Amino acid sequence: MTSVREQPSPPVSADDAGNAPVQAVSRMEWQLTALPAPTADPARLRGMRVLLLGGDRETAAAVARELTGHGALVRRHPEASGTGDGAVDAIVDLTVGSASADPGEAWREPLLETVAALREHYEDWSGETSARRLYYLAVTYLGGGMGHHPQDDLAQPLGGIWAGLAKTLHRELPNCNARVVDTSLTAVRDLPGIVAAELGRPGELEVGHREGQRLTLTPVAKDAGEPAVPLGPDDCVLISGGGRGIGWELARSLAATYGLRVVVTGREEFPTGDEPWFGVGESERKAYEKELWAGLRQGATPTGIRRDIARVRRLWELATNITEARAAGLRVDYARCDFTDLEQVRALLAREGHALTGVVHNAGVDTAARLPKKSDDEILRTVRTKIGGFLNLFEEVREHRLKFFCSVGSLTGRLGGMVGQLEYAAANEGLARLGRWAGRRADFPVMTLAWPTWDRIGLISNFSATLRYMAAIDITEGLAKWQAELRAGSEGEVTFVGPLGRAMSPGQATDYPVVPDLPGFTGTYPRIFHLGEVTTYEPHVRMVSQVTFDPDRAPVLGDFLVDGTAAVPVSVLLESALRGAEWIVPEDYRVLRAGSIEEVVVPLDLLRLDAGPTVWEREVSGSFEGDTWVVTVRFRRASDAGDGPGAGEASLRVVHDSADTRSPTPPRRDVKPTTVWRSGPPLLSWRASVVPAAVWSEGSDGRLTAVVRPCVPNDLWATLHAPRTALSVSALENVVRACASQGEGVSVAKNPLVIGRIALHSDERGDSLIEGDPALGVWRVKNSESGAPVMTVSGLRGPVGNG
Repeated sequence: MTSVREQPSPPVSADDAGNAPVQAVSRMEWQLTALPAPTADPARLRGMRVLLLGGDRETAAAVARELTGHGALVRRHPEASGTGDGAVDAIVDLTVGSASADPGEAWREPLLETVAALREHYEDWSGETSARRLYYLAVTYLGGGMGHHPQDDLAQPLGGIWAGLAKTLHRELPNCNARVVDTSLTAVRDLPGIVAAELGRPGELEVGHREGQRLTLTPVAKDAGEPAVPLGPDDCVLISGGGRGIGWELARSLAATYGLRVVVTGREEFPTGDEPWFGVGESERKAYEKELWAGLRQGATPTGIRRDIARVRRLWELATNITEARAAGLRVDYARCDFTDLEQVRALLAREGHALTGVVHNAGVDTAARLPKKSDDEILRTVRTKIGGFLNLFEEVREHRLKFFCSVGSLTGRLGGMVGQLEYAAANEGLARLGRWAGRRADFPVMTLAWPTWDRIGLISNFSATLRYMAAIDITEGLAKWQAELRAGSEGEVTFVGPLGRAMSPGQATDYPVVPDLPGFTGTYPRIFHLGEVTTYEPHVRMVSQVTFDPDRAPVLGDFLVDGTAAVPVSVLLESALRGAEWIVPEDYRVLRAGSIEEVVVPLDLLRLDAGPTVWEREVSGSFEGDTWVVTVRFRRASDAGDGPGAGEASLRVVHDSADTRSPTPPRRDVKPTTVWRSGPPLLSWRASVVPAAVWSEGSDGRLTAVVRPCVPNDLWATLHAPRTALSVSALENVVRACASQGEGVSVAKNPLVIGRIALHSDERGDSLIEGDPALGVWRVKNSESGAPVMTVSGLRGPVGNG
């Protein structure tokens, strides 16, 4: 029924996804994998100002003593600071550090304490640009395996609330490094040492400590099980919050597919039928809403009118859904029930419980606003609807002979939410971990299905904004997958993941192991691979990171030499620049394409590698020039950082526009390269063991042509997953080589290397044909078979005879 939601978008496969709003998703489960032991770093905690929250008095005191022994300055919230201005560098949150036979609202006061501390330091933390100062570490007590180990006791399942909150902090506090540490209540004596070992370290967001091992969670693609749960007319499924949105879509599809009875619920009474908007179409309902605005003349307030309109829309959608379904012969009933109210739950189950064979806990609320603009009541309501509603419902049906109990979760819990979704992510991750706890206590399968945004339906008020984070799921595809999970009797947490959007942050990039099973891996992984260790980050403005060039991980680094010393090839440097530029985008996250690299200046001495790994500092900064987004990229040795261009700095500009609309660009006129002549060993040389050497043919007019094969990523990078390249490394490196003339015992090179412009037309697909005019300094790269343009290099003249 499209009268109460926008028309759905056609799904797009992951391979052809691009920037389509709706894309195919992959079913993924999260499995434990081992992590190495942390390396010693005695100075890491020295002078760190730590605020300690939650936990019991004895455990908190032990943690404080341990951190203090490492040089940290620790204070207990809400005690007086005693550390100067009250600023803190880290929050260690011990959360709910005791077992609860009935979790109930044991989360309430500890969560409010966390929220109060974050509000107190929000202004300071949100304005921080250093990526190495701020840390939030939350402790959970599921057994050391985040509840995924078969021997985890899940003694305190409420920690998921803080895990979801931690995963979303980076959206509002971009430089807050979060970590969730899981342990067991029986091993809490080891907690002080664990906190001291984990606080202040980069790496995976979720780390479990179990029997001396460090563990994390890795996504694995896995199909749903075969159908094992029969569904038919004798079944009855209760759906909390199922009168509208995606809950309703499931209800209608179950009733239509299997002929079963569905009871959907909501907080409000069903319309009587006497309302002026009851039974009308959408256009008539909108006309009624205009009449409500006329109430301004009678003294009604805009706030009150908006509230009335929102209520009318909810009830109109509910009434339309139910009446149309019944007219179609579907067995769908509505019951009023607030699942956070235990008495209402009991009353509902007293009426319907004997018939129930399945339960779907779908109820949820979301208030999209940054933390300082949210009240405690709004935060508690969001968490209570998911957590309290689950506990009330589960405890009342746990003795029933159900075929399934399905909680509707969200990827905001598993991967972190959007800006303004701190408590929504907390509620959903708390729901997933509670589901594992409940699954140990029930004779029926308990599953939590974590979904991305549904196509223009559900709680999200700004659909286009959600696409910055991840593509939406097609409703038809999602319902089919949902039914498959119910029929399979799935257990535990199941996630449905689409390609990540453009709003992935540097911190989020290192939260989890990145594996090829993730949708959109080939597009996302290269920017993560080239990210480096971020030291400074200002979203949409500037990022500084330390990038390491290690010959042991990159065979291509032994392919090029400067004065006999292994060096970074220019093409590899520019590949790093392009990938670094991808992290700094405009605030509206518009779709960008790097059209060209301009004003390239590379001092040759900078390219030399040290004996081992060589660390460079890469700075990327973006701004608009008219309507064109331009990112400036600079490289310098990390040891020279701050010394300015005189220390040997490479620079270039990545221009995001159409590369076909601009004429060839000459090199920068303010840079005067020095010509280096050699009669002995050349200053620049290539071994061609990784990057194939072109065999050039010279025409009568002095123009050069050659065909080169592309570099295979696994030849460039000796890593488990080799990233694809944005540049045609083989073609560009051979152009640079052709301009370093060598012949008749004489070689010539120019220092610094200067290139006017590299226009990027299309991805490299197969062998490339290079056609160069050394006198003009223009080199055109095409696909050797189709002739499609790949790249044009201008402002690079040579060889010497034409220079």
